[in-house]
Amino acid sequence: MNNKNQIVLGLEPTGHYWFCLATWMISNGISVVQVNPYAVKQTKEIEDNSQLKDNRKDPKLIANLVKDGNFGMPYLPEELYAEL
Repeated sequence: MNNKNQIVLGLEPTGHYWFCLATWMISNGISVVQVNPYAVKQTKEIEDNSQLKDNRKDPKLIANLVKDGNFGMPYLPEELYAEL
C-alpha cells in the first residue's frame, strides 16, 4: 500500500451542478480543485486530435491536468452568500 492520506478531487465546472458535490466534499475534509473546461478541450485535441466530448476520456484528462498542477481553487460562497 502507498500510505496515501489525502484525496484531491478535480472537477471540470459545468454550470452550477458541481457546487453541492464540492461543498459536501470540502465539508468532509476532501480537497477540491477545478480545471478550466478550455484546458480540458485543448488537451483532448492534443491527445487524440478530436474535439468530440467523450465522458470516458475526460476523467483521465482532468486527472492529468490536476497531477500536473493545471488547476485553480474553486470559490464556494459561505454563510449569507451561500443562502442566497
